[in-house]
Amino acid sequence: MDLRSGMPAKRGVLVLIAAIILTGCGPAGTGGGSPVKASSSPASTAAAPTRDSVEADVVAALRKAGIDPATGRSTPVRNGMKRPDMFDWFATVKTPAAQTAWTTAGAELERLGWVRRRDEGTLVQYKKGDWSLLSAVMGPDALSALQEGDSVLSFTATKHDSADGAEDAS
Repeated sequence: MDLRSGMPAKRGVLVLIAAIILTGCGPAGTGGGSPVKASSSPASTAAAPTRDSVEADVVAALRKAGIDPATGRSTPVRNGMKRPDMFDWFATVKTPAAQTAWTTAGAELERLGWVRRRDEGTLVQYKKGDWSLLSAVMGPDALSALQEGDSVLSFTATKHDSADGAEDAS
C-alpha cells in the first residue's frame, strides 16, 4: 500500500498532534529502565489488561515487526510513576520498512488478543478490555516535518473505564 494514498494530510497531523498532546511524550525509559518484556502466556491474555500488559503487548508487537522499542519515544514517567491509564510509542522509520513493520505489528497485536475495531487505511483502532489502541503509519505527505523517505509509526493506548463494566457493542 502506498503511504501517500492513505489518510489525508490534515487528518494525519491532527491524529499525531492529539496523541502527543494527550500523552505528554518524552524519551523512552525516562526514570524507569527498559520497556517491559512481553509475555505471551495464555494467563496474561485472559486477565483484564493493565497498563504494564498493554505496554508489553506493544513492545512485543514492535519486536515482532523487527523494531527495537528503545529507538522510539513513549509516555514519560511522571513524578516517578507511569500513567496508569495510557501508554504510547512513536518513532520515525524509513518509509520502505514502515508499512511492513506496521502490518506485522498489527498482526501480533491481534494474536495477543487485541480486536480490530476500525480500519481507515493508515489508522487502525484496536480494543482489549477497557483499553483502546490507535495505531498509525504516516509519511511526509501527512506530516510536513518529516523528511522524504521517512514515516512515523505510532501506537497510543488509552484506558476507558466503563461505568457498568460492560463492553460496548460497536
